[in-house]
Amino acid sequence: EDCDDLRASSLTVLLWVKLKTLSDEEGFQKEPGWPCLLCKTRTWTNGFGFYGMPDGAIRFYINEWDQLFVGTNLTQLDTWTCLVATYEVESKSSLGKLSIYQDGVLKNQRDNLPPMRRNDAPLSIGSTMWGENGWYAVHGAVGPVLMWKRALSAGEVAKACKGCAPVDG
Repeated sequence: EDCDDLRASSLTVLLWVKLKTLSDEEGFQKEPGWPCLLCKTRTWTNGFGFYGMPDGAIRFYINEWDQLFVGTNLTQLDTWTCLVATYEVESKSSLGKLSIYQDGVLKNQRDNLPPMRRNDAPLSIGSTMWGENGWYAVHGAVGPVLMWKRALSAGEVAKACKGCAPVDG
């Protein structure tokens, strides 16, 4: 469900993933990739989200999924990985900086990005809300997911990744 906290100007999204594959060839959609790890969008042209690429890249985007993103490469499948994205809006210019971390280490960032386009879509985890069965399904596990209404510092990201690792059992 949508709420004001999911419409913050600046944010941090942390999620743990353990993907078996980046492909959906055996799932509902029969496509070679594109798992939606987490998203808050109805059209992929507003909001934000984490998604996978067929080549093993994981991206986090704001507004335009195919233009305004940062990415990292997932180096191992079937292993828990901590992914964190931060989006920080500079108060003077209203421009934003988008960063992505993997296991607490900064992997990529972009700045001078426009403000995030807000929407009333619910937060989806593990697939999108399109269709009866959801689309772009994750094959593996996602969670826990943590969110902040501000951009965490690099030190805070590293500490957060160490503090909430899932345990197989």
